[in-house]
Amino acid sequence: MCSIVMIPRLQEQACRNAVALARWLGVALTAVMFLALGLSPTVADEDPYRTMHDAIMSKGNVNYSAERVVELYQGGRRTRAVRQRVYRKRGDKQHIETLEPPSEAGRLVVSNGKWLWEYSPQKREVIQRQLQPSSMLKSNRQRAAQLIKEVLVLQYIGRTTVASRPAHELAIRDESRRLLRKCWIDTGTHVELKLEKYGGSGALYMRIEITSIDYGPSFVAGMFSFATPPGVVLRRAPPPATRMALATAEQLAGFRAIVPAYLPSSYIFESNNVAVTTYKKMRTLWLTFTNGLDSFSLFETRWQHTDKGAQQQKSATQWYDDGICFTLVGDLTVGEIEKLMRSLRQ
Repeated sequence: MCSIVMIPRLQEQACRNAVALARWLGVALTAVMFLALGLSPTVADEDPYRTMHDAIMSKGNVNYSAERVVELYQGGRRTRAVRQRVYRKRGDKQHIETLEPPSEAGRLVVSNGKWLWEYSPQKREVIQRQLQPSSMLKSNRQRAAQLIKEVLVLQYIGRTTVASRPAHELAIRDESRRLLRKCWIDTGTHVELKLEKYGGSGALYMRIEITSIDYGPSFVAGMFSFATPPGVVLRRAPPPATRMALATAEQLAGFRAIVPAYLPSSYIFESNNVAVTTYKKMRTLWLTFTNGLDSFSLFETRWQHTDKGAQQQKSATQWYDDGICFTLVGDLTVGEIEKLMRSLRQ
């Protein structure tokens, strides 16, 4: 799901801690983000922005049960496929169980709208996270819809059928016209039925498709709560970080942020959405960059070290420079990561 940078491994524990911090905060990108439509040169009677807005605001607010398949691709070949059973209930409640492959069967993601649990029976581990208040989620979705309209190129392709449901088909591109996604949105409920994500080379690398869906589901009592099984380790992630203006965050952290001069096409720096985190007594600035559809994070921890090499683990790239340990978390291409790293030294 993420671009891999094969670069020399650092040995310093402090920068490893930064990667652990990124994973712990749960900022690596998840598989499903926001939806987008745009003005169509061929379908004059459609209102693409209204459809986009409704699709985004429907997230977490439509009852249904479904089966879906998540596929990963590399070099045009499918490398992984996961089948899941999904239940969603108004109020951002969800219950997602992995059915196949057997090596991953039984994994759960459960949310009651206030807390989210990720359970792996294979690791005998549960991670519990506190979710943002519903008012904050609503505000974030409204902001995402507006930003998508401002910075992305949106194309309405037409109508088709997915999972026996009529759907709008859309293509989403950045300002350089690079294809980012295709998505298929239920015309009646605005639920995303299918999603395709494309990498920097234009190649498909992820597909999520609902194969069957029921908008009149029966929810079993306790489906949206979770009790830790005996013998399973429960880990609690820190609460959602408080966001603030860059200047305020810098004052609290005790050092100035280094903002990259280069950003991938269509991304902006959310200068009023900066956080300060603490990990093993180290103050860390958390900078967020987004195009409304996707986002990535840059963590900066003041730490003296002369090694300027870098290493990459899954979606986290880390390196030292100018007395700072940087940790970049997000779904960027190799070229984009390298350009961003160079721009921090300018």
